[in-house]
This record gives sequence, structure tokens and C-alpha cells, in this order.
Amino acid sequence: MKASQGLALATAVATLVLIAVGAYVRATGSGLGCPDWPTCHGGVVPPGDRQPMIEFSHRFVASLVGLMVIGTAAMAWKHYRHAPFTLGAAMLAVPLVVLQGVLGAITVWTELPPEIVATHLLTAMLVLSCQLAVVVSMYAEDPDRRDAFLSLSQARIRPVGTMALAAIAWMAAVLWMGGYMAESGASTACADWPTCNGLSPLPGADDQEITHMVHRYLAGAFVLFVVPFALVAWRRRQELPWVRELAIAVAALYIAQVVVGALNVWWAFPDEMTVAHTTIAAGVWFGLSATAFLALYRPVASRAANSLAAAEMMA
Repeated sequence: MKASQGLALATAVATLVLIAVGAYVRATGSGLGCPDWPTCHGGVVPPGDRQPMIEFSHRFVASLVGLMVIGTAAMAWKHYRHAPFTLGAAMLAVPLVVLQGVLGAITVWTELPPEIVATHLLTAMLVLSCQLAVVVSMYAEDPDRRDAFLSLSQARIRPVGTMALAAIAWMAAVLWMGGYMAESGASTACADWPTCNGLSPLPGADDQEITHMVHRYLAGAFVLFVVPFALVAWRRRQELPWVRELAIAVAALYIAQVVVGALNVWWAFPDEMTVAHTTIAAGVWFGLSATAFLALYRPVASRAANSLAAAEMMA
């Protein structure tokens, strides 16, 4: 059982690393460093040039994450069939990671269309959410913790989870638009911040300026989700494990994300800042997902289920 929890957590962390590596591929313009798929310049081993090596490292990490996702699903099948949510989340991650690979291939074959690149990023975030769902539910199903989770007042903590889910839904739009903006070339359409070339774009403005500013508007409006979430989570900090730390992390990372977004514009999108922007966004997604599952998940409580759980964990 502990091994299952450890693998699930390691898979979630590895997915975060994969997202960061993918951001580095995009920032360095290495998306077509390997112009074919699944090979790289026709070979199993990439040539020693910088861009093929960067792109191939992304594929390597993605393959590793895929194997870890499959391993987590196998462990969930063996030890957590009594917990449908845990098993379902672990199994859902498998087709999602397959879809992620297919989107990666399509991205290469079709030479990086912005909408596919954006969907590729969002799918990676969904894989991360699935892994966090598995981690939290495995944690809650642990016999040493199950009673504590069952004793939590649903009426008191459910609003925290609901607000986290609402924030995740809005953030999905922010992320997709950010991925589209970056790949469409609209990142540099606005040379200043918070305005765009002196003025926010109005009807009739350049399409790339509008694309850029839509991302900014969505990201700015995200504060309307983060602040209520953080306040409610803070008020419930004595009732829900880890919620105080997660609320602080989400709020701090959101502020950092806005600052890094501004610095990206002011400093002409250096690679390090571009990678940081995506990685911090993944951190916000991580915190919101973990909070949502902590607040909303309820362990299986029936005697029959507990007996089955004990038998499975001893298997």
C-alpha cells in the first residue's frame, strides 16, 4: 500500500517535471528539433545538436511518465478496487496519457499548430489532476487516516472544494489561451505591460494583440477565483489537513505568475522566464487540484468495503 502511494506521488511530481520540460521545448523553439515521430531525424538516438536533444529529452520524460501512469493504474487495480474513485482516476490517466502522446505526434507531423499545442498542454494538466486524485484518495483510504477523513464535516469543507473546482475550470481557459498565444506568435504582440503598445486593444486592433490581451484578461480575472478560494480555505484551516499550506501556496504562486508574466513582456521573453511562467501555472493547478480532492473525497466507509480493502492490501 505504501508503495502504491509512493508511486502515485512520484508520478504526479514527474508529470510536473514533464510540463516544465515541455515549456523549455517551447521556449527554445525546439518543438521541431525532431521533425519526425517517434524517431528523431530518422534514428532512435537524436543527433547531438541542441534542439534535437531538447526535444528528445521531452519525449524521454514523457515516455517515463507514461510508464509510471500505467504502473500506478496497475497498483490501484491490485490494492484499491474497493475504492471506485481511486481506481477510476488511476485508470482515466492511462487514456489521457495516450492521448497526450498522440497529440505530441500530431504536433510534430502538422508542424506545431497553436490549437494542438495548447490542447497538448491542457491534457498534461489533466493527467496531473488524475494523479493528484489518486494520491489524495490513497492517502485518505489508508487505515490510519480513514476515520479522520470520515469525521470531517462535509457542510464545512465542501465549499473549499467547490471553489477550487471553479478556479480549476477558469484556469483551464487561461492555460489553453496561454498555450495558443505562445505558439501563434502573439506573445510579443504587446511590447509593454499592463497596457498593450500604449493602449489595450479595441475592436479593429491587430489579431495578435487581441489574442495576447485575451490571455491577460483571463489571467487577471482569475483573481476573482483565487481570493475567495484562499479566504474560505483559510477559515477552514483547522478542519482540513494541509488546506492552510495549499491556500497560501496557491495565492503566492498566482502573484508570482502575474509578476513573471509582466517580466516576460518587459524583458522580451527570455527562456528562463518563459519556462518559469508555465511551471508556476502548473504549481497553481497542482495546489487547486490537491485542495479540491482533499475537501471533496470521502473514503469508502462500509464494513464490507473495509474488509475487502484489508484483503486487497494484504495481497
